[in-house]
Amino acid sequence: MFNRKFGTKSIFISLKNGVLRNIQNTQIAADIRDSLFFENIDSFLYIFLMLTIVSCAFCESGYIGIFALCFSVLQSFKLCIKKGARTKISLYDKAILIFFAFVILSLFGSTLFALSLKGFMKTAIYMYFYFSALSYFLDNDNKSKILPTILAIAGLVSFESIIAIIQNNTGILEIAGWQDTSNLDPTQVISRAYGTLKPYNPNLLAGYLVTGISSLWCLSMINLLNKHYKRFLGFLILMLLATVAVIYSGSRGGYLGIAGFYGIFALGIIYYIQNYLGGFKTIRKRYKNLALTLICAALVFVMSNPAITNRILSIFEFREDSSIAFRLNVYASSFKMFLDNPFLGIGVGNKNFRQIYGLYMRSGFDALGAYSVPLEIAVESGIFALISFVTFLVLWCKDCLKTIKTAPQRTKIIIFSLILSIFPTMIHGLFDTVWFRPQLQILFWLNVAFLGALKDN
Repeated sequence: MFNRKFGTKSIFISLKNGVLRNIQNTQIAADIRDSLFFENIDSFLYIFLMLTIVSCAFCESGYIGIFALCFSVLQSFKLCIKKGARTKISLYDKAILIFFAFVILSLFGSTLFALSLKGFMKTAIYMYFYFSALSYFLDNDNKSKILPTILAIAGLVSFESIIAIIQNNTGILEIAGWQDTSNLDPTQVISRAYGTLKPYNPNLLAGYLVTGISSLWCLSMINLLNKHYKRFLGFLILMLLATVAVIYSGSRGGYLGIAGFYGIFALGIIYYIQNYLGGFKTIRKRYKNLALTLICAALVFVMSNPAITNRILSIFEFREDSSIAFRLNVYASSFKMFLDNPFLGIGVGNKNFRQIYGLYMRSGFDALGAYSVPLEIAVESGIFALISFVTFLVLWCKDCLKTIKTAPQRTKIIIFSLILSIFPTMIHGLFDTVWFRPQLQILFWLNVAFLGALKDN
């Protein structure tokens, strides 16, 4: 009888929904449902969601966290009051919860509990925000807000792109001193744009654009599907501007991320042509020439700018580049930290990391983190946390590909844009840890939440 009732459903979620049902059936909940405030609660929720997204471009981390927390608490309140509201998690959500469980274990196993607690609280807010956003968009009344949310992200990405291009062309060398210029000719020094994101950092800007550029691709393809050709062209131009902005950031991790974006995009086009259009032989010659022209134009743009060319080629200099040499030392030291704490890690947060890193560092310079997301997760929370996180990514991608096969055309475009956001971000994350900043976390977890809502359509 027990098995027939619950099947494969999570017992925890069943119990939680039972508690929600009991709360929703109280007289207090009924009275609140009749109030003017609750009738408009979805509007208030969306306002806080927009404040969270917009604040990423202009505010310090504390304000972003406050808006995200307000949204999450209000969504929890809605779940407790709205008649029939339930929670639902997928297989990859369970992997996220397991990952978070190991984060909790690493907190209590840390020798620097107070410092680790600060980092843990940030992670807890991100997790809370994710499950709140998932619950919000799972509501049938709010699924229609996914596309406007993507539009808002696209607007901010476009704004940051234009600001970055202006910064690069006006010359900001005195502000953006994130490049070793001791062995470079002045013509080889790039003015590294940083946008309006706080703290000012070109790597953060690049990570934000790599994570958000898929929103522009999504809107351009949807307008192409709807035969709104002017809008399609407009969003396509904005996507190219965002690409230029990533280049102007001078972030080599961002270069790899944007290369991953176009690489996955190209694989998607190849798959679509082979499986839906009958192969490349059916493609008109003018479209092939257009693709070749765009590729050649991109190469000419890069090669005609010595500073950009030098910055890209410096990726392959390894120890000869002071920044890369420094990071290689950090990687070696961080890996030793992991080997000494393989199961529970050292505890969460960069402040905790910096305290312990001093015992391992080889370079003579302090480091803010491991400069690699997988390595940072392993160092902070142990190997099982890393395995759980990688498992989540694999299961999430599997659900994306499964949903794309059966979804309506517009939903296919949105879901593919989610893949174009998550995996280029992770490629960037192999060589930088700006992913842990709230500007990227908010976009990242929103994109993950969108799939949970769309796959139920």
